[in-house]
Amino acid sequence: MKESEYAENNVDAKVIIAQVLEKLEMNAPAFSTATGIAYQRIYDLQRGRTKKFNPGVVNMIIAAFPQIRKEFLYTGDGPVLNTDTPADLITNPVSKDTSVVLERALKLQEDLMAKAERLSEKEEMLHQKEIELLKREHEIELMRAKLHLALGDGAVEKKSAV
Repeated sequence: MKESEYAENNVDAKVIIAQVLEKLEMNAPAFSTATGIAYQRIYDLQRGRTKKFNPGVVNMIIAAFPQIRKEFLYTGDGPVLNTDTPADLITNPVSKDTSVVLERALKLQEDLMAKAERLSEKEEMLHQKEIELLKREHEIELMRAKLHLALGDGAVEKKSAV
């Protein structure tokens, strides 16, 4: 392939993601949150580390923003948005389907609650271990005191025998 053909066929994800973010009037962190794509992947696209969009990322973007053309994400050709997209979806893409956002928020809340419960269980286990440790330390101190008394008495007996 000649250099000119390569340049014509080369897809530049860096330019494509910049145009998508500009059209949606979003920054990368907000876009990452809205799509569920890890911010590092968006960052890699922006910096040119990732050269093209893979189908998984494209599907996540289209699920969150159906007004974006899939073909544009793959090729960079044509308009970013579908022309038949209602205007309110372009200006406020989240309003298109609040149930998706709500489901995601509820899932995150469930995950958070499960993690909080596991944390409480671990804290309780640590508390129990701390109590056991304090009991053992107390027993050791008692044994030391008895040993000290026994050695002290034995030392006194040895001195009186001399």
